[in-house]
Amino acid sequence: MDDREWLRRIRGQLLARLEEVTTKPRPTYELDGERVAWDRYLAELRAMLDWCDRKLAAMEPTEVHTQAYT
Repeated sequence: MDDREWLRRIRGQLLARLEEVTTKPRPTYELDGERVAWDRYLAELRAMLDWCDRKLAAMEPTEVHTQAYT
């Protein structure tokens, strides 16, 4: 599995988790024995999704159109 596939898999898991969290919101969550407020947890999931999107975008080839004048 290359990095792009790995990031797409993580992104898919994050989207599924975001859907679950927003469909059935709770006031707080317990993560590894630590209580986290729902809005903070949601913000962290969105930040991870943004990170994945930035990494995936950076892996895409870019094309720059230029025009020369003489």
